Amino acid sequence: LSQGTILLRIGFIILSLTSFGLLMENRQDTKRILEIIRCLVFVGVYKLGYLRSQFSSLGYAYEV
Repeated sequence: LSQGTILLRIGFIILSLTSFGLLMENRQDTKRILEIIRCLVFVGVYKLGYLRSQFSSLGYAYEV
């Protein structure tokens, strides 16, 4: 994997963990906005092809 791909995946993992933490703490101010951003980033990264897997069955799970 290229360095850009690795950094993008690490950034997405950090964004996801932060979003999940805010959801668990039930913070009203930022959790919705951060979750929407996380979902949009996931869709963008997936559509750009950075989340392609060797297993075709995982492609269906990503689409759902």
